[in-house]
Amino acid sequence: MMHRSLHAPALLAASCFLSIALAGCTTYREPVLSVASARATERTPDGTAVAFTIDAQNTNDEPLPLREVEYRLDIDGRQVFSGTRSAEATLRRRGTQQFQLPASIQGQGQDAPVGPSRYVLSGVLYYITPGQLAETLFDAGVRKPSVSFRFEGEVDLSGGAFTNTVP
Repeated sequence: MMHRSLHAPALLAASCFLSIALAGCTTYREPVLSVASARATERTPDGTAVAFTIDAQNTNDEPLPLREVEYRLDIDGRQVFSGTRSAEATLRRRGTQQFQLPASIQGQGQDAPVGPSRYVLSGVLYYITPGQLAETLFDAGVRKPSVSFRFEGEVDLSGGAFTNTVP
């Protein structure tokens, strides 16, 4: 019994430190995401490549490094692509940064969507809040700040512009 009571103050101190540190990590606002553009970039007999340009806005006073994006693309109500991509960007303080989310739509003949098509692009963007502890917790998988997104609109799969109906 004596052995446990000697460790109790150390455990209490560690718990308090971790609680304060984690509370400090949550004072940052998540990035605000929107679709800047969506366009077919290439069309072959085997399918179509589509590129979504995403605007990520940081309203914080500190930069936010973006880590990865897990996303899914539905065309006309059917899932056609899912993937994970490194965001390869850091959002400057109080600024906006763009990054690309590519997708490929496989299909031949009547299975291949052509022309204006409804899309739903959804997923999760993972980012790191400032500070060495936040980065360590992210790398260890303990705390991974994220923001979910879902965008709906229309993209011309023959190589045209888009309309965005849900910001």
